[in-house]
Amino acid sequence: MPSRRFNNGDTAMARWPGSSLYFEVQIVSYDPSTQLYSVLFKDGTDMELKENEIKKLQDFAVEKRNGEDVVARRALLHEQSPVIQAEEKVEEPQAKNEKVLRYSKRKEYFLESDNKEGPKEFISKPEATNILPDEYPVVEFGGAIGAALSMLSMPPLLYYLVYMCTQEDASLCNFYPHWTFSDLWDSTVFGYFALWILLLALLHLLPIGKIAHGVRLANGKRLRYRINGLLALFLVGILVAVLSYQRISLLYVYDHLHQFAASATLLSLMLSAYVFIRSRTASQEDLSTAGKSGNLIYTFFMGRELNPHIGKFDLKHFSAVHVALIGWVFNNFIMLLAEMNVQQLEIPSPSMILVNAFQLLYVLHALWHQENILTSLDIAHDGFGFMLAFGNLVWVPFVYSLQALYLVKHPVEISQAALAAIVALNTFGYVIFRRANNLKNAFRKNPEDPRLSYLNSIPTSYGSQLLISGWWGFVRHPNYLGDIIMAWAWCLPCGFDYILPYFYGFFLTGLLIHRVSRVEHQCRRKYGHDWDKYCKLVPYRIVPYVY
Repeated sequence: MPSRRFNNGDTAMARWPGSSLYFEVQIVSYDPSTQLYSVLFKDGTDMELKENEIKKLQDFAVEKRNGEDVVARRALLHEQSPVIQAEEKVEEPQAKNEKVLRYSKRKEYFLESDNKEGPKEFISKPEATNILPDEYPVVEFGGAIGAALSMLSMPPLLYYLVYMCTQEDASLCNFYPHWTFSDLWDSTVFGYFALWILLLALLHLLPIGKIAHGVRLANGKRLRYRINGLLALFLVGILVAVLSYQRISLLYVYDHLHQFAASATLLSLMLSAYVFIRSRTASQEDLSTAGKSGNLIYTFFMGRELNPHIGKFDLKHFSAVHVALIGWVFNNFIMLLAEMNVQQLEIPSPSMILVNAFQLLYVLHALWHQENILTSLDIAHDGFGFMLAFGNLVWVPFVYSLQALYLVKHPVEISQAALAAIVALNTFGYVIFRRANNLKNAFRKNPEDPRLSYLNSIPTSYGSQLLISGWWGFVRHPNYLGDIIMAWAWCLPCGFDYILPYFYGFFLTGLLIHRVSRVEHQCRRKYGHDWDKYCKLVPYRIVPYVY
């Protein structure tokens, strides 16, 4: 087997596929079976390339011209006889066919020739002086006041929703809080919940599954993540099947749902306090944007440290994938069993089957494409504080499963026509959601993929491109459009007797509309005036004719 020329961590020059453009890359790994190198470009793009497509950085040697330092680099490529030069001060080639390797202020390399090989956006990369620095202070969610109100209101709202879904009369006005401490706290329940989190943590630590790299952070780092969420869900499913076979009832969770929600809330608060206290020793480069605000309440809510770890254990990624998503479908399954027990059914009702099937499909899709979660706003931008700790440990597992909880004591007869219409609506939303996300992630990974040649895009001074065709030319956030359509499809199986099970639809719609403003603010900071040009080409945000 031939020996490899490059080691992991080496810096080299790699040819962009389909062109003669060379860019600086870092060698991530090498697969002896395929003899392919996994490399990381400066803009965050990762690819697998053959060894003959990678050159040593030393081949691009610094030289002097006219007695001046700096200005040129010479590439001694084995396949080419012409001398290839690189300059910071761009000068026109003396000969028409002379190939020039220019070195921009963003440290990106590219070849220019008379036939303009390669994508135009790589021919010129001006310094993006219109982009706001990451240190520019941004206050979200209403600042300290909004953060305080959220922390004070979200736990009571959760208990209210869970309580009302378990009442025969689920009218919003039919509520009188008469909880006692024992109604919300049970040390045995807290122990069970802690064991559940420990089980998920052990599954998260399994050395099985590929290693993926997150987006390049403001400090220049790219974190490594183990992709094994789907395996963890499968193993949890096996455990549930074994418990059921041993006739160990899982209805204990339904019977003590309030106490489990309270235990999850307490644990999320403890986790929030822990990551906030430990962030006091974190370096400035490891802080989130909110972590630099200086306001204690706002920082505690938003998260001071961007990616807190215990050793190699990533707390934010673990809570977002294993705790939130697996906990969600686990609670749904518990409600399915509870419905059969309460309503004395041999099989679940069609409404319960729809809710479980739709949301299981959504979670399976997320775990199958777990690597794409690494580019989400929560993972790449937000710090890890109360907002994400409470959201992942409590809100997602207990609030997103409200429809299933509601159906336990509120059976809904659904006609075949209505069932078909709901399935069609969810399928429509899922197709938009999946197609939009797949296009975005495929284009982000390799914009030069021949399979994506039909897509149109515009270049940006940041170095990447913005899609303006397909679903991404229809609205600026088609994945959110599909998400919203599915959210309402999940509510429809609950009928129209009460508005309570439609809380999820209202909540998610509001959440994503707010997230659009957050994402677009980040994009405007990242792309500057190029984002304004993009918005003129794709004027609609989520729904056509709604700006």
